[in-house]
Amino acid sequence: MTKFQDPNLQDPMVRDLIKLAKAPVTRRTVLTGAGLSAAALTLAACSPGGSKHLSPAKDLSSSQKVVTWDNWPFYMDGESDSSFPSIHAFEKQTGIKVEYNINIDDNNTYYARVKNQLLLGKDTGADTMCLTDWMAARLINSSLVQELNYKLLPNVTKNLDPFYKGKAWSYDPDRKYSLPWKGIIAGIGYHKANYKKLTGKDAPTKLEDLWAPELKGKVEVLSEMRDTLGIMMLAKGIDISSFSSDDFNNTLDEFKKLVSDGQVRGIKGNSYIDDYKNGDAVAGIVWCGDVVSTNAELGGDVLGVVLLESGSTLACDNYQIPMGAQHAANAEALINYYYQPEVAAELALGGVNYLTPVLGAREVAVSKNPALGNNDLVFPSDLTKFHQFRPLSPKEDNQFSKAWSDASNGVV
Repeated sequence: MTKFQDPNLQDPMVRDLIKLAKAPVTRRTVLTGAGLSAAALTLAACSPGGSKHLSPAKDLSSSQKVVTWDNWPFYMDGESDSSFPSIHAFEKQTGIKVEYNINIDDNNTYYARVKNQLLLGKDTGADTMCLTDWMAARLINSSLVQELNYKLLPNVTKNLDPFYKGKAWSYDPDRKYSLPWKGIIAGIGYHKANYKKLTGKDAPTKLEDLWAPELKGKVEVLSEMRDTLGIMMLAKGIDISSFSSDDFNNTLDEFKKLVSDGQVRGIKGNSYIDDYKNGDAVAGIVWCGDVVSTNAELGGDVLGVVLLESGSTLACDNYQIPMGAQHAANAEALINYYYQPEVAAELALGGVNYLTPVLGAREVAVSKNPALGNNDLVFPSDLTKFHQFRPLSPKEDNQFSKAWSDASNGVV
């Protein structure tokens, strides 16, 4: 795979990034042009230069029994009341105190916040964070993350599902610099009562159902380009593991028309689920695990999810350890802990309804809650039926991300 190249600190876009990082960053400030656009972030990330001189920071794990972990919402048991039972069990077992931060709503905004520290090999404030495949690839290929110490990861060696290694994960086929935390399936979500009320139908059955006139201004899609445009390309019969630039641009043109016509009301990161809860969004492209978790939170079958025959996307959020992390060994102890089948199953039983990469977790879940363990959205019986967006070259990443940003500005 072609290496991404990182900017040097004289690049004007990087200087803007550093200015931006001094103020609170939200997805809105990045994507609506108040500050630096997502396109500029991507352009800066692919500018000439490099970080090959960086080396891991001195590890203080033996003397400082702490670890800081940045993650997305809906990814921890006991999150609703901040009880975090699996984290507390880890702390009790190891004596390592965990600072668990729900700091990631969108890959680009998180990257903006920590990028200048990453470039300098300085402590970002997180010893490990879980970013999506394409962003994980950017950090690996820019030499901004440490190689993992497998001597401290025996559970990973034993229990990592082979599906998550190899050429399909070309940015890190041997998993030297990243390990999957959770797999994410994107599909079609809908508010059951409101969808029925507006369309007279029980559920959408094809992507085109989202474009019905009755749903104008009620459709919301994901800010992750690879999921939203990936599902749109799949619906057109395009293989997203080998699509062309024309395939991408033609699909983006269709998307831009849906936005300009007002059919699509919003393009968001994890915050989109709030709009489904309150009924402002009625249908759209969602992460399936969010729907399962939200229904559990609401105590009813309020939202539905459909995996289209045309195909759904699959990606991973991945543990990585930045070069500047001061507690790498503690982070590896944390990762190793969550690669136990019993712990991975307890996460699912505790409401974390995303795919686990840990072999044996499904069997534990089935023994404790057969309905959950046999839920194909949480423990899919056939992972090969899902589709992965092909890796992009630096030039494509630049061009496609800028085009996607231009298409989505002002909608969030």
